[in-house]
Amino acid sequence: MSLIERYIFKKAATATLIILGSLAGVVWIIQALKGVDIVNSNGQTIFAYLSLTSLAVPNLLVAIIPVALLLSTINTINALNTNTELVVVTASGCSNWTIAKPLIILALLCSLFAGIVGHTVSPLSLIKLRAFVTEMRADLVSILIQEGTFNNIDDGLTFHISERKAGGILSGIMISDEREENTAIIYSAREGILTRSDKGSFLKLKDGEIQQINRKNNTVTFIKYQSYIFDLSSFSGGSEDKPSIIKAKERTTLELLNPDPDDYIYKNYPGRFSAQIHERFSEMLWPFAYVFMILAFAGQARSNRQSFSSSITAATISVIVARGLGFSAINSLKSDPNAIFLVYFLPLACIAFGGWFIFTNRPATLPKPMLDSIEKSNMFIAGKFADLQERYKLFRRRLAGVKT
Repeated sequence: MSLIERYIFKKAATATLIILGSLAGVVWIIQALKGVDIVNSNGQTIFAYLSLTSLAVPNLLVAIIPVALLLSTINTINALNTNTELVVVTASGCSNWTIAKPLIILALLCSLFAGIVGHTVSPLSLIKLRAFVTEMRADLVSILIQEGTFNNIDDGLTFHISERKAGGILSGIMISDEREENTAIIYSAREGILTRSDKGSFLKLKDGEIQQINRKNNTVTFIKYQSYIFDLSSFSGGSEDKPSIIKAKERTTLELLNPDPDDYIYKNYPGRFSAQIHERFSEMLWPFAYVFMILAFAGQARSNRQSFSSSITAATISVIVARGLGFSAINSLKSDPNAIFLVYFLPLACIAFGGWFIFTNRPATLPKPMLDSIEKSNMFIAGKFADLQERYKLFRRRLAGVKT
């Protein structure tokens, strides 16, 4: 790359990293706020809290990366035009390719990064998240339940223990299970111990009684037992009779391309596998689509500042419309295999559209009536923003005791 190309690449790459970090931080904060109640109610450690909130972030990074690239491209092009650098580059005899090349290289890097995250990192993090939540819930009885208090573990499921003894033995156990409609079951036991195996998590109860209440006919049934196994897998992620189902988005692309013929999801919902595969590969095209569209509308020098902002707005609107249609195509693909045409056509059409204007050194533009409406809207918004700034300045002066 030439000196000017390296300058543009560094400027755009720095902006991309800053925006990506900011967006990822916002996403993490949102996940963290969601996890506060879970951790507080379950008594988990700070390590569990950080793990629980961080493992969900890679799944959202695939959508964040192209957005970060889009915003950084707009910021870079706008800064180059504001500083008249686009005019200088054009006047020196350079073509649009000089501006486009570093941004396309950056789009390639973002596409590869999004591909790595989408094809491998995100599925593995979701699997790890599922295992972590399962383990956390399986430990509810042995770790989280407090002695002498009633602990709500799940909707309609309450545990109570009188004392913890050495060796993980729990004494004075009472379990109230009202998860089934019109039925309430109360388990009581002298003691119990938590056991785990590949088949699930279980609480082995000893010397107790089961009281089953049928609310339809108001009958009560009592059953005494010496030993009873209470299945905890109903709220810890699976059991021997009902194994945990791994969703298509929780599988790496290699697993999706080579599925087990007897897999439950593959046998009953084969469209989900193909939809997930095509979604991941099509996501790698959108960074290029964003860059080409922005360059087509705003990659050329403008002598009038307002017309440039209108070009940026037109490019942004076009990208949003195309991306919205892309999301609709992906959702349709799950039920209609023919939608695969649109899944790839939309980003490739954006790339072809932008590429034609870049290599012919022509600026793309919307129809004049639409462009005039955009320009009027921009002027209106700019006027309102300037008015708010003036009001804020007057407010600060009044606070400082300055006469206006």
